Amino acid sequence: MPLRYEKTGNIGVMTIDFPEKRNALNYAARLEMEEIATEIRDDPDVRSVVFSGGPGAFCSGGDISSFAKSTPVEMRDRLKQQHRVTRMFYDLEKPIIAAVDGPAYGVGFNLALLGDLILASPLAKFCQSYARVAIVPDGGGLYLLARMVGTQRAKAMFFLAETIGADEAHNLGIVHAVHSSETIMDEAMTLAEKLAAGPTRAFGLGKAMLNRGMDIDFASYLELEAVGEAYIMETEDHKAAVSAFMEKRKPEFKGR
Repeated sequence: MPLRYEKTGNIGVMTIDFPEKRNALNYAARLEMEEIATEIRDDPDVRSVVFSGGPGAFCSGGDISSFAKSTPVEMRDRLKQQHRVTRMFYDLEKPIIAAVDGPAYGVGFNLALLGDLILASPLAKFCQSYARVAIVPDGGGLYLLARMVGTQRAKAMFFLAETIGADEAHNLGIVHAVHSSETIMDEAMTLAEKLAAGPTRAFGLGKAMLNRGMDIDFASYLELEAVGEAYIMETEDHKAAVSAFMEKRKPEFKGR
């Protein structure tokens, strides 16, 4: 199986492990990813998520040989399936960390962009490589990238298909932090543990508000904020946090 999924405490870890293809995604892998995304979404015990790649790459893109001869109908069906996965991770009301230790090209780059926080090693390389094979970005790539770096920079990254390293990605605001290859997974798990111990409902609702807020007017966003605050005050985590604040102690969150 090209994907591995395991739980460590309250953390779900998805690893793309297809070394003979440098972790390029074929259709079978995308179907597995949909199963994993569904499991993560529906498992209340999973409170944070880590994406990683097997040795040598995060994900080198799509496996071109697996779709190069597809008919337009087949290609549309493939993309509709991929878009289900993209939406599940984009809408997931749990923090996602992408640990990129190697190339993240094409859809691999766009999968990393679904991470709420991206960690990179000095071996990380990011590229919107689609122009090299004369296709347009998939996996929501330009939508996500433009909201990080601006439309002009996003268009340049697509048109020129240039590769950028971890430091440049960090300077552009794509990468949250850079760690060595030896420590990146430990750093990702430590961060995931910290987030898993936090107020999951508040994290999830805040993430949803931010995502929706990118595409609506200010008045509509403020209404989302009002509804969100009204809802979150009824959660056990909020009540526990207020009690801990009043008693001057550290709160313990249960994700409820």
